[in-house]
Amino acid sequence: MRAQDDLDRTHPAAVPQVDHGIAIPISMSRTRIKLLAFVLLAVMSYISDSPEWLTVVLILTSAAIPLALFVLGGAEFVRALFLLPVPATTIRKDDLMSTTPS
Repeated sequence: MRAQDDLDRTHPAAVPQVDHGIAIPISMSRTRIKLLAFVLLAVMSYISDSPEWLTVVLILTSAAIPLALFVLGGAEFVRALFLLPVPATTIRKDDLMSTTPS
């Protein structure tokens, strides 16, 4: 149990707590649907002679979705968004030779 003067945070705890960040659940299927909706809206806006600012905003929003996923989860999230296969790791001949027992 912590002492009373530790409760007001004037004295740091002996063991600092680890911050694991914030876990944000992301549904890739819902994100794909939203991206498709923004792309279709941008195309329809361009075809229907809507104001240029509207078309630009829709295009920028469509581009911001993969960018936000890249910032949040890296290239793996972007690959998952576009259903791209994960690149296979390259195995070199030297790697195989160094792992074989002598």
